[in-house]
Amino acid sequence: MKANLAPIISALILSGLLVSLIVGTQTVEVAGALTPRTTYHPGDSYTTVYYQNEISPPNGTKPPIVTILSPANNTVIASNNVTLTFNLTLVASTNYYPITLGPVYYKPSWQSNNITIDVDCPSPFMSKTLQISITATDIPEGPQWITVYAYAICEYETGREQVTVPNTPTSILLFNYLYVYSNIYRIAGSSSVNFTIDTSPAKISSTPSENSSSVDYVTNTLLYAFGITAVVIVAFSVAALFYFKKYHKRNNLREQSFL
Repeated sequence: MKANLAPIISALILSGLLVSLIVGTQTVEVAGALTPRTTYHPGDSYTTVYYQNEISPPNGTKPPIVTILSPANNTVIASNNVTLTFNLTLVASTNYYPITLGPVYYKPSWQSNNITIDVDCPSPFMSKTLQISITATDIPEGPQWITVYAYAICEYETGREQVTVPNTPTSILLFNYLYVYSNIYRIAGSSSVNFTIDTSPAKISSTPSENSSSVDYVTNTLLYAFGITAVVIVAFSVAALFYFKKYHKRNNLREQSFL
């Protein structure tokens, strides 16, 4: 019995692997090998098994670029709620291996756990820039920070083969599989922002500031000069009036003496 059993392969493959372990079948552990995953596509005569081998990012791999737009670094915020906005730029390192956006999350200083950010970007791509905005609430007073992390994932196929194996070493049931082998690597990028939460009322200082002291000094100087000038003008006016009155009286006496 072969191909006509394909629809039940996905359900039996895990039990088959378990039995093979029980009867002593050895499996070779490859460094970086991940748990295989299976998929059955209706109409196929086989079940596809994906074998992923996780490797280190090759030299020259471009990490995600996280650019925090707000809040501004080292700013003081008069609210316990902060809107975090950042751009996320991802670029594939080659022209033939696209990348996929992996987990995106942020770590706030006032919490012990990372907080996952849901980003709708499922399809592989060569380059993409996303703008993401979230609101953090109930932030405690004082200096705080937020670090944003983002992962890019690249997976590429290295080979495939079709095999037919029995369900167990003594079973007459034969199953068809398509083994697909691939390498996968992940690379992360991050960025941080520092800020201070201060919601206390503004304090009015009782001590004059340096600028106000300068203004007061200039004002007082001008008023003093204006007062001195006014006194001089008044004194001069009184003296002139007295002189003219005296001069006028002297002229009147002369005119009378002639008469």
